[in-house]
Amino acid sequence: MVNDRVQQRERVIENASARRNTRGDLRNAAIRLGVRRGIDGASIRNIAREVGVTEGAVYKHFANKDELIREAYTSIVEEMARDKEVLVKTDIPFEHAVRAWVKLTYQYYDANPDAFTYVLLMPHRLADTLGEVYTRQGRMFKAFIVRAQQTGQIRRTDPDLGVAVFTGCVLNIPRLINEGALQGPALAYAEEIAEAVNRVFAV
Repeated sequence: MVNDRVQQRERVIENASARRNTRGDLRNAAIRLGVRRGIDGASIRNIAREVGVTEGAVYKHFANKDELIREAYTSIVEEMARDKEVLVKTDIPFEHAVRAWVKLTYQYYDANPDAFTYVLLMPHRLADTLGEVYTRQGRMFKAFIVRAQQTGQIRRTDPDLGVAVFTGCVLNIPRLINEGALQGPALAYAEEIAEAVNRVFAV
């Protein structure tokens, strides 16, 4: 009787673990296919085929494709933003923080090129579906710019324009590597890009 209960509990745990793994596998497949075929081209059918499950199995884990896309995107952004959130809360000078931010960005790209590219490819029209996570890193850097202006570390400029310049400089390196125009790793360009960004903001 006791053994039956133990075995039954172990089966429940194994089933729960399998469900978690399948959910993660589906999320990872959505990312891989989103990069290869574009977000719109990664259909539920193709995602299911990539993981080796039925379409019905996908719907056991996600209500629809939007939910799957949202979870995949959110998991990437939260991972990328974690260290940056710590960084912007510290009191280190702006120029050193920029160097650290660029290095963190390129380290993530080098280790997770598909995940990083998936975020880059996300269409703007899905911003409402994704919610605040879509603009999280931009808002973090904007607050960072405002604080640096208030303390006189950088010149006065429109913070939104500052974010646009910064992201344009930083994100072009992964894009050019993806296109084959630059040789990786991205981290090899971190110092040069950080220097360029700091010149833009210099007083």
